[in-house]
Amino acid sequence: MAVTASMDRVNRFYYLLHLYREGTISAAEQDELFALITTRQHDNILKEQVEQDLKNGFNGPKANLPPHISQEIIRNILSAEKKTSEIIPIKKPFRIWRWVAAASVLIIGFTSYFLMNRNEKNTVARMAPVHSYTIRNVTDTTQLILLSDGSRVSLESNSTFYYPPEFSDTTRDVYLEGKAFFEVTHNPQKPFLVHSTHIVTKVLGTSFFIDTHTLAGNEEVSVRTGRVQVSENINTGMNRRLESVVIISPNQKAIYETEKRLFVTTLVEKPQPIVNEKNFRDSLAGTPLPGFNYDQEKLEHIFNQLENTYGVEIIPENPNLENCLFTGDLSGEDLFTKLKILCLATQSSYEINGTRILMKGRGCE
Repeated sequence: MAVTASMDRVNRFYYLLHLYREGTISAAEQDELFALITTRQHDNILKEQVEQDLKNGFNGPKANLPPHISQEIIRNILSAEKKTSEIIPIKKPFRIWRWVAAASVLIIGFTSYFLMNRNEKNTVARMAPVHSYTIRNVTDTTQLILLSDGSRVSLESNSTFYYPPEFSDTTRDVYLEGKAFFEVTHNPQKPFLVHSTHIVTKVLGTSFFIDTHTLAGNEEVSVRTGRVQVSENINTGMNRRLESVVIISPNQKAIYETEKRLFVTTLVEKPQPIVNEKNFRDSLAGTPLPGFNYDQEKLEHIFNQLENTYGVEIIPENPNLENCLFTGDLSGEDLFTKLKILCLATQSSYEINGTRILMKGRGCE
């Protein structure tokens, strides 16, 4: 009876391995396969398959990998050489990149899984489809990635990005661990979805930052242009799904607090001037954009100009504050420095309340 059970497990392992090598394995079956691999009970079968691939070459559906993917695989495997060598028969003259060149899908799959998924039930790597390309930026500089739809991704250091060779007919799904800036090609028929560990960011075409490696352990999305919808990732493994959805605009930021499972919206640290429809028309017509050099100008006008420039709502707590006059040049300052100077000149103060700025002061008659 025990022999029969053991044979059933071996046959099951052969079956799952066959599906993986053919590229037809499901996500659940892949999890089962790698769980069996980590038991170390099927090492002989793995050795047999690797030796066969090395001897005959691999002609399966994943043999022709793009150069940048092959380089990523090489880096992954070299960093895990000590662990993989325990089950993979490699003689000294036969360096690891030789069998990478032979495109053994088995070894590639196992190594990637070992590096990114071991003992992690809800990682981004597990969410990404099996056939996704993987880019891990291990350099000190930002790495530019061009997607098939023309979108651009600036991947920062110590970050990993997963994306398909071609997008589906209905959505554009990508996966991120770390920090990146996205410039998404506009396509209302195919929403662009960025999946991270705890959140999903949905856009139609815009530019925005995502940071999943904050010091506080939260995940953040900040918008440069357009509008972005942020919701909790249903694959977080939580029993109760968070139903709230947050929509943010330029110079706004959504923070997902992982421990509390809630969204907080606020302004970005350094709001940038945005291009609105009026400014765009004026620039095409050759009309210079208004500066920030004032001579006895009412704060009412200055607040309106700041709102139009940065897309941020400024609310005077006391209406009389808008009557105060200001003289000075604020042209070379960022938004918050401008506000600090205005506050010093008018004996007022400001505070950030969500995505709004509240101005406080006695005001002027």
